[in-house]
Amino acid sequence: MKTIISLINPAPLCPAEQVKPSVILLLAAFLPTVHKYFGSMEFARQYLRLPDSSCTSVYMFITAGILMGIFPALVIRYGFHESFSDYGWRWGNWRAGLAAVVMLFPLIALGLLLPSSQTNEMQSFYPFNKLAAHSAPQFLVFQWWRGIFFYPAWEFFFRGFILFGLRRYVGDWLAICIQTVPSCLWHIGMPSGEIFASIAGGILFGLMAVRTASIVWPFLLHYLIGIGLDFFIVITS
Repeated sequence: MKTIISLINPAPLCPAEQVKPSVILLLAAFLPTVHKYFGSMEFARQYLRLPDSSCTSVYMFITAGILMGIFPALVIRYGFHESFSDYGWRWGNWRAGLAAVVMLFPLIALGLLLPSSQTNEMQSFYPFNKLAAHSAPQFLVFQWWRGIFFYPAWEFFFRGFILFGLRRYVGDWLAICIQTVPSCLWHIGMPSGEIFASIAGGILFGLMAVRTASIVWPFLLHYLIGIGLDFFIVITS
């Protein structure tokens, strides 16, 4: 028994200064996995019997807000005893951030979103809420739910909790690469082009977060990209 305990006991391998990055890395694997399986639209449809894509998409957004927003926030405040501003929850270099959003979004919209919105794969998958294509009010309400719960939690978790939490241990570039991995894996099951784009997106949003010392600007760009793709699909299909 002592042999087994000594074999599986991680304490001798984890000095005190590695506890925090270990928690961040393990949660980087655990929380997106929990959301992918139990916070997904498929889970809501199959097990909760939610009636339509409007309800299942809201369920996915709210569960993301809890798992990738509220939960890591509690870890930061009561586990690490640190400020949210240390994890990018601030305006940061707002001039650089705003300029990046203003310059990058039109390029991404015209060069990537518009062409990809014409593919059958994208049109069959988006918008998550198919009722959002029926009217402008339904479209706006759907985007409101996504902008309140999903994207803020997503950016806070990947670019805030993981990236800013690890950068002091591994450096900025490796922290950007590390947070890109689970954010890409979460996209498995979505259109193939989006999975590959999530790698480039993870690096881009990570660079924006580091350069502006804020998650506000990657959130804004990411949110606009989501709205833009849905908009192009709705008006052209």
